Amino acid sequence: MKKTMKKRIFVEEKAKAKLREIFNCSNVQVWKALTYESNSQMARKIRYVALTQLGGTPNWDIMRQLETTHNEVDKTMEQTIGEHVKIVASKRTGDVMVYADGKVQEHHVNVDIPTFMQIQQSAGLLAMSY
Repeated sequence: MKKTMKKRIFVEEKAKAKLREIFNCSNVQVWKALTYESNSQMARKIRYVALTQLGGTPNWDIMRQLETTHNEVDKTMEQTIGEHVKIVASKRTGDVMVYADGKVQEHHVNVDIPTFMQIQQSAGLLAMSY
């Protein structure tokens, strides 16, 4: 049997202290968030801040879970990243929407390709926080 590695975000001790300070929480709460032992709203926020602001390094590549579909009737492209995040791009207008659990997180107007790639990276970090 192949043993699967549990998801985890690695940060330095100084970053863990900063997370405790920012979120006014215990070392255990930070540990549970970074090891995905907790999936509360605060745990997701801790993971997001660790990844986006404190140099957190995940032990997996979320973009391997990216799936792309094209809807030629609606002229859209949808990309799902993991189980919770979806990017929807309009081929007609160039608008891009980022959803998490079905709720709009970001709306970008008339996006070019370099900006779309930045949106993908940001959405990947969002997906890792779930």
